[in-house]
Order: sequence, then C-alpha cells, then structure tokens
Amino acid sequence: MNTLLKGTPVRLSERVLRVTQNNPGMFTGPGTNTYVIGSDGGPAFVLDPGEDDDVHFEAILSAVGDRKVATVLISHTHRDHWPLAPRVAEHTRAEIRAFSEQPPFTAGPRLEDGSRLSAGGTTLVALHTPGHASDHLCFLLEEERAVFTADLVMGWSTSIIAPPDGNLNQYMASLERLIELDRRRGIDVLHPGHGESIRPPLGRVREIYRHRQQRTDQALDAIAAGVATIPGMVERIYTDVDPKLHGAAAFSLRAHLDALVEGGKVKETEPGWYVPAVGDLVKQARPNSGLDPDRAMDLAVQETRRQRGTTDGKG
Repeated sequence: MNTLLKGTPVRLSERVLRVTQNNPGMFTGPGTNTYVIGSDGGPAFVLDPGEDDDVHFEAILSAVGDRKVATVLISHTHRDHWPLAPRVAEHTRAEIRAFSEQPPFTAGPRLEDGSRLSAGGTTLVALHTPGHASDHLCFLLEEERAVFTADLVMGWSTSIIAPPDGNLNQYMASLERLIELDRRRGIDVLHPGHGESIRPPLGRVREIYRHRQQRTDQALDAIAAGVATIPGMVERIYTDVDPKLHGAAAFSLRAHLDALVEGGKVKETEPGWYVPAVGDLVKQARPNSGLDPDRAMDLAVQETRRQRGTTDGKG
C-alpha cells in the first residue's frame, strides 16, 4: 500500500505530474497525491496540495518549477487534501478555488458543477460528485480524457462514506456519472487522490458500484429476516471480516442503512433499530437494485443521462 515514490515529482503524462505526500495511513493509503497539471513551459494548476508540511511544500514547488500557477484547486475539504493550499497560493500568487460555500481557507470564486478552467492549452472541467463528501469535486482533463477522482474512486480501497456529510445515494449517483461520462466522451485513465492511477478505469468503477449494491442488498436481506440492529447485521453480513474490524464495518453499514431510510425502504423506529418500511420488503435500496448488478447499473446510468442532459464538459 505504501510503495508510491514520496516527495519526488513523477511524470504520468504530457500534462500531469504527481507528487505523493509522505502521510500514509488508514484513510490516506500510501499518502495524499498532489497533481501539477499543465504543459511544460505553460501555466499549471495545482490540485490538492495536501497537509501542511515543509518537505511536501518544497516538492510541489519543484514540480511547478518556473511556471506560473494559474489556480490552486481543492477537490474537497477533508484535511488530508487542503491545509498546505494557503502556503502554495501565497508563494505562487495564485488563488484557491473549491466547491465549498464556506471553505476553511480564503478562496476565489466558488467552483460550480461544470466550471471550466483553461490555461496554456490545458482545460479542466469541475464535476460535482458528492457522496464521500458533500463538496467533493472530480476534474476532467479534456485534452487527455483523464479524470482526477480524488476520493470518489481509488484503486487500493473503497471510499469512506461517513454520515451526515457522506451520503451513499449521492455516492452511487456520482459513480453513475463517471460511467455515463465514459460512454459519451471516453475516459482513458483515473488519477485518484490516494494510490496509483487506474487503467483501464471503468472496470474499477463498476467493481465499486457492484460492491456497494451487494452490501445494500445484504442489509435489506438481514432486515427482512428480522435482524434489526447494526451489530446483528454486522455479525450476519461480515462473516469473512476479522472481528477486530467489525467496528469499522458497522460505521460503513450505517451509510447503507441511511440510504435505505432516505429511499423510504426502511424505517429507523428508534436509534439503531431498523424495520421494513412496508410489509413486503422489496430489494430496492436504489432503483433497480436486486436485478443483475450490471443490468441495474446500466438502467441507473440511463436515468443519470436523462437527468443530467449533456452538462459534463460538452461546452
């Protein structure tokens, strides 16, 4: 998990340099990836400068070199992604931009879903992809058909969905958006906030989607069988997981149960006690759940297409 080169710029493509911070951990994997995006000699964007650390600060400046920094971008305001941003912005005389309406730093104009940022032949499109966090953004690099996925999709782990700011229904819709974006425009690579780049990208997105569907269906099966509490569901569902990790499993399961309550399929009659919302509990955490996973995903993506129209960087 901790094998990525730390503190040294790694070239991933003509326009992308990755600098991995030396802050490995349970939630950061091998460390937070900072990306310097832009052609050599032209302006650059700095995405997710990471935690406030002198060594990483110098590594980012080394990757930037003598280029102008057009903007410092923040994918979301979890603390492993942004605290170094004010130092980088002040040193490079760039503004910070994010989706959050009340960021914990001084920022320029708020990024909206579909905001386009262009500099020196490099074009980024902001995609609001909530679920892991309500202010979460991915960025589409149009010239390379690459998406910087931050914590939405990672290769080494699934994302934490921590209520109340995290929301599983929103997370699933954000995965659907990536699948639909690939169908319309094509995605060649995902550059995550932690871990190695993902090629081919959509297999991993579908794998995460199916895993979340499976866990939700398992929760519905448990409730239908009369298992009403989270500890009871964990014992039933996570039979292949070390009991030492059951606390983390319960934390994850809560997001699935919140999604079921939000969707009207389950009721929480008292804190931590769940029952079917109707007499005949149907496996439908999200529309189409309970079908063949790939068919359910296809139908959900079609609905995403109808709802979103053609807003993902189409100009």
